[in-house]
Amino acid sequence: GRILHYIPPAKEFQKVEHEFVEPVPDDYFIWWLFKRRCIMCRKSATEINEIIPRGRSKKSLFDWRNRVTLCQTCHTGDNGFHHHGVTSDKIKVMQEKRKEYLLSIDRGQYV
Repeated sequence: GRILHYIPPAKEFQKVEHEFVEPVPDDYFIWWLFKRRCIMCRKSATEINEIIPRGRSKKSLFDWRNRVTLCQTCHTGDNGFHHHGVTSDKIKVMQEKRKEYLLSIDRGQYV
């Protein structure tokens, strides 16, 4: 099949100043987009999370704008996204954090 996007290997990752990669919902793109960092605390990410949970919308898995990377603590820890359930307020905070993080790493074209 046709390759729609190219993502450089991790070692070349830092050398590329401004690249544009075709957005897709696959895990490889999501890890690349957020530079393998947690959008909440900036530590190494361990999870890909859907902002609007897949249980509420099957489409959430296929929307790259709905997928973010989190560390395990921010995902399921005592103050994590899933602790005591996902509320509309938590969703709004996560959407705002996604935007702030992408702008902070010069990936505003993906906001």
